[in-house]
Amino acid sequence: MFQSLLLCTHGTAGARQAEQLVFATLCAAAPDIRITVLTIIDRDWQDMTGDDWLNSSKTHAAFLDHVQQQVQEENEEDWQRIRRTYPAAAAATFVSVVGPIEETMAVEAEKRGCDLIVIGPHRKSRRLFNLEMDKGLRARTDTLLLHRLLPCPLLIAPLHPENGP
Repeated sequence: MFQSLLLCTHGTAGARQAEQLVFATLCAAAPDIRITVLTIIDRDWQDMTGDDWLNSSKTHAAFLDHVQQQVQEENEEDWQRIRRTYPAAAAATFVSVVGPIEETMAVEAEKRGCDLIVIGPHRKSRRLFNLEMDKGLRARTDTLLLHRLLPCPLLIAPLHPENGP
């Protein structure tokens, strides 16, 4: 059985399926498993600029600090939701990293000695101008790149019928 796993989550419906698989199923079968909950913030957020030509470098830096604080607060809220939902999550380590998604997964799994990575299922892309906002980060995983970088097995949580293809 696995001894240490990396659960990659970002609050979307698919990521929540991965959370349920880890905390409700895998933890029940292996209560001593070490779990690291990883939220990756794609480094592209740092390129958010708007009308930068109107802003000084000080204004731009203040804006990036504000966005970073906002993202961290949202991560903390999501982690609290996980802790409330799954008592087994009390022993988990929660980590947030800014970086390229696939590389960060691989690096964190190797750094933490994980022998399994768990992610949510592929989610259908929504229209660009969809007015309905889903909870969670919008970045997607490049599975071909991820598979080349994997230091250990990857488990993809099954798609629940109510969440669609």
